Amino acid sequence: MVIHLIHHPVSAKKFVEPLVKLSNCNDIQAELWLEKRDEFKDFTSAIDCPKRFVRLNLSINPFTVLARLIDMSKKFLKLKPTAIHAHQTRAAFIPLLAALIARVPIRIYHNHGTRYLACRGILRALFWLVEILNCCFATHVITVSHSIRERMILHRIVRQSTCEVLGKGSACGVALDEFSTEYFVADETRRIRQHLGIPQGNYVVFYIGRPVKWKGFHALLSAWRYMEASKSGNTLLIAGCNDKDVVSVTGSPIKNVIALGYVKDLRPCYAACDVVVLPSWHEGFPYSLLEGAAAARALVGSRIPGIDSIIIDNRNGLLVPVDKPGELADTLAVLRDNHDLRRRMGHCGRQYVEKYFDREYFNKLLLDYYDRIGVW
Repeated sequence: MVIHLIHHPVSAKKFVEPLVKLSNCNDIQAELWLEKRDEFKDFTSAIDCPKRFVRLNLSINPFTVLARLIDMSKKFLKLKPTAIHAHQTRAAFIPLLAALIARVPIRIYHNHGTRYLACRGILRALFWLVEILNCCFATHVITVSHSIRERMILHRIVRQSTCEVLGKGSACGVALDEFSTEYFVADETRRIRQHLGIPQGNYVVFYIGRPVKWKGFHALLSAWRYMEASKSGNTLLIAGCNDKDVVSVTGSPIKNVIALGYVKDLRPCYAACDVVVLPSWHEGFPYSLLEGAAAARALVGSRIPGIDSIIIDNRNGLLVPVDKPGELADTLAVLRDNHDLRRRMGHCGRQYVEKYFDREYFNKLLLDYYDRIGVW
């Protein structure tokens, strides 16, 4: 039995459910363990693989951590899984330590990104320490991009011999049947723009993420003000944030910004846009850019580990410095004013995804990995 563990329902639905289903379809009994969060009940209810709810996320309260550790250790001792597959930094610490205590023979730490790279001072040291401990508790480590693996080895978090990347990276690849090229043609773009109230001739930039600084949300809004001041006919489409989030950063509404909040199916947004942007301070392997490439859209992202594994500069997108709104605005303007460049980048991005990130290809890599380490 393999138990996959992750705390956030959105991440569980997007990244881990496909892995659990893959295992169960190949005679490897698997379950998904996640935290129950009422604000994301729509995502939780949509998960249709075997699942159960547990408390596994780290807390600043040591007694809470101890209670969760004891509870999870008891669960592992009772079930005696062959392997646990723990995802993401904060959600992996308690399961990995509990599995070590319960003597689970195979303990996989699946790193989805290194938060310490975006932090300073004591917070950076704490996240760095958690990463080290996760790797010490694990028998095997996977990370989602080669550039993140290189940083983890360079910063003495993990040994080169125990850390792998499956193929070119990503958490679970992209289901290309859900990103059929027919869905992103001009007729669909016109239809969806009409539905969203976006003028047909506008230049549309799409951002997906939380309204936090390290995701580049504040820098993007600042860049958008430059864009609006220089030339009209732009629309910023946002998923994962609402109008209140925008106003909380800017102090007042910004013209031509459409904030949709949490969106279950992002494909209409990809179809409506010209460019997908993610100016983060740190990432593992961001799916907004990967799916944007699958939708044949040009990409703009920060020049950081993780993003540089998706954006091949000047081929399928453009890289920008971290937290430089002026340079971000200039880069978005370059793509606004060059339709042919956007089209070429979108075509290149789609080919890149088809070659290296098809979910069927990733599934084979994961099953081969499980076979090599003795999961089945």
